[in-house]
Parts: sequence; C-alpha cells; structure tokens
Amino acid sequence: MQVMENNDFTYGVGLKSNKETNDFLRCLWSRLAAKFGNLGWEYSPLKDGNSIHVGHASLADDILLNVNLSYKQRGCLKSIDFGPSGTFEQATLKRQLQQCVNEALHFDQYVLQKIYKGKLDKNLSFVRKATESFVVEDNTIYLKVYGYDNQDCTSMFKAQLQQVCNFLTYDTLRYITMSGTLTEEIRENHNFQTNLVDGYTGEVTETLEKNDMYRNLEVSDHMAEYINSYLQRPYGYEEHYTNFDKSVQFLAQGVRNEELSKVAIGLPEPYVEQAIVNYMSALEVITLEDREPELCEYCGQTKYSIARRVMDLAEHALSGGSTFAREYYNDRSRYMHTGTLFSSNSYVNRSIPLMSKNARNGMLDQVPFVDDGLKEAIKACIECHERKDLR
Repeated sequence: MQVMENNDFTYGVGLKSNKETNDFLRCLWSRLAAKFGNLGWEYSPLKDGNSIHVGHASLADDILLNVNLSYKQRGCLKSIDFGPSGTFEQATLKRQLQQCVNEALHFDQYVLQKIYKGKLDKNLSFVRKATESFVVEDNTIYLKVYGYDNQDCTSMFKAQLQQVCNFLTYDTLRYITMSGTLTEEIRENHNFQTNLVDGYTGEVTETLEKNDMYRNLEVSDHMAEYINSYLQRPYGYEEHYTNFDKSVQFLAQGVRNEELSKVAIGLPEPYVEQAIVNYMSALEVITLEDREPELCEYCGQTKYSIARRVMDLAEHALSGGSTFAREYYNDRSRYMHTGTLFSSNSYVNRSIPLMSKNARNGMLDQVPFVDDGLKEAIKACIECHERKDLR
C-alpha cells in the first residue's frame, strides 16, 4: 500500500469487483466509526471523470475528511483519498487512517451476524413460520442479517426487509408491509371493521371484523425455504436480485395498487392502471432471458418482441392465456404510451352508461377495476416459468 506524501492521504486498494468494493467500503466506514468514536456524513456525491467526490465525513475531535474515490473500471475502487481538515496531528491521523484501510481490506474478518425484529402492519397476522434466518409470527418478523457494525446491520435489515415483504406478498397475494405505513392507515380507516350499534341508545355493542383476508396468513414451506436461502445469499448490491426477485417486486406493487383501487373508489388516482402496469411488468421481467432477440434482415428491427415473450408464457401457463395477456398488455401500453385512463372516475352513486371507442367491452367505465383473479393468473405464470416448463 502506497501513501502519497502531501496534504492528502491516498491509499491504493485495487479492488476487482463491485461486490468486493462495497464490502470494503462498508467495513471501512465501520472501522472509522470504531476508531474515532463517530462517523457522520455530509453526503454529496459528485462524479468527475474517473473520480467521485463522496462528500465530507466528520470524525471525533473536530476532524473533517474530504473523501474521494477513484476507479479504472466502473464500480470497482482503485484508490481512496482522504483530505483532512480541522485539529489533528498529521502523522497520528495518517497512521490511524492507514490502519482502518488495512483492516477493511480484510473485511471478511469483521462480519457480524445479528437478528433484527420488525413490526408488520397491525392489521396483519401470520401463523408462525420459522427457518434459520427468518421467522414470522402474528405481525412480528425476525431476520438474520450480516454487517460490520450495529448501524451497518440495521441498514442491511431495512434493505432486506422490503424484499422479504415482497416475497410474502407473492406467497399470500395479500400486500404485506410494515407498521407505520400509509397502507396500514388506509386499512384502519376504510371499513375493515364495523361497529354494531344499539338502535335505541346509540351505544356500540360489538365490533366485528368485516374483512378477515389479512388474518391468520400462512407462509408456504417453499417460500419459507426461498426466503431463508435469499437471506443467506452473499449480498450482491446492484446484482443481488434474480429475475424472479425483481418480478416479485412488481407483482407486490400490483397487489398494493389493486387493493388501493378498491378502497379509493371515486378518487382520481390511477391505481388500477398502475396495478396492471405492475402485473405486466412482472411478466416482462420474468421472461427477460427466455428469447434472444432477432433482427429482421431487411429493416434491422427486433423480430421477437417483449410482448411476444409475455404472450408465450401466458399461453403456456394458462388455458387461453395469450388472449388474456394480450388484452391486459394492450391496456398497459395504452396507459403507458398515450396516458389514456381506463375510466372517467366520475361515479357518484348512480351509473351513467356511455360508449367507448377503446374499451374492451365497448363502454366507458365510470369506475376502473381489476378483474377478479388477475393477480392469481400472474402468479401462476411466474410459477410456471420457475418450474422451467418452458425449457
């Protein structure tokens, strides 16, 4: 390791991959915090050529570090430069920073395992399901995560938790989210409970659950095993998610938007349109690697389209699936490319039938809706694909 003799301290590290780079950086920030008792950021990244000015890191004893990263290959750290300011003894600070860099280069020696607990939306409840790295019971969830100090582990818990909620949404086809979210508030305030009132006194005599669809949910054995293996997978940053994982993200957002469309009737929010975009995107992503695109020898245009991949999957997975997929893909494209909404959002307790030039049924809907069973059909297509029936 070479140290440049000037006002800055520059350390060559020569890391060869993005994963190795980010493991090193996570460990480095934790070692700096441990060494100096504090690490705060004025985080303002600015790229200039093959150098990135990250911002200013504040350490104990009134020391600021102006941090710059340089690279030859994008995402792979070549060297790190610290420009210190404040009150410090130069030789001592140089030695301390070099020690932290040396330690971070051996990041595998500083990995911690911790189990974190989170609270799901209080309207949810699960039957207990437990694996080595994942437990869910009632509305409490536990994940085993890996990191380099408490703050790093907490950050990793938050990063992994959202994806685990996506997996649970896929498995149950109920939108699974955390406590304190807008979804939780909406569920509490949109008639998921009803009060029985004494007609004479006006007193509430009993509270009934009008909707038990979020209660006593069960995680399948297959999904529990998948979540466990996902959490034990070495964290790959930008390359961490498989096509299945990314498809599940879209499906989960589709389930969310579909639910919102049913409790926000009459509001001019494009929840149905967004749900269908999400569902079709889930099928696009899961089929990303199914066909190599071919170019027409005459015009040079792509012959095998994204839409064709989706139609083929739906036809293989479902009886008449290509027809259903084509209809929804056309709806998705009409909204995405022309901004055309599926309805007028004009319902005020009495229907006013009007004809449409574009709607499948020939009529202009006043309230948009998602067909019953659409999310089940999308899930069936994804499951068919993952069984590798197409291979």
